[in-house]
Amino acid sequence: MLRLFIIVCLVCSVAPDCVPGDVGFGDSCYSFNRVHGKFKDANDLCVKMFGGSLVKITNIIDNNWMQKLAVNHLDADYNSFWIGASDAAHYTNWTWIDGSPMRFSNWGPGQPLEDRHCGTMLISTGKWFSQVCDERIQFLCQYPNGAYSPTCPPCLEI
Repeated sequence: MLRLFIIVCLVCSVAPDCVPGDVGFGDSCYSFNRVHGKFKDANDLCVKMFGGSLVKITNIIDNNWMQKLAVNHLDADYNSFWIGASDAAHYTNWTWIDGSPMRFSNWGPGQPLEDRHCGTMLISTGKWFSQVCDERIQFLCQYPNGAYSPTCPPCLEI
């Protein structure tokens, strides 16, 4: 019992260095954005605001975790959000936004489509679907845990 208490205390005392309201998981922080943007614009915002990118999903555990959190953090009426998957650089060769190869995928039935080059995840199922990159939808940013360091409010000059 004491061992369980110590483990719980250690886990609870290590707070991730994420922007308030964002969620830490592993060595990354995640920012769920209800703002609707095109794929490139959404990624540019992730870079500008957090030094990150649209989310990169490398295994089923991460996929399921993100899908479950999206249920609570995104607008389910729109049912999807951008992930960092695209074949825009080389059609039919899907990679992550950082150029790394896609070693894990969770495509829905009949996906990806040849005429849609950016990846989304359905909030309801966690399955991925290709989408026209100029659609405006919600998105999920990923940035390194610890990239955010809170500072005191700016001082007023008198």
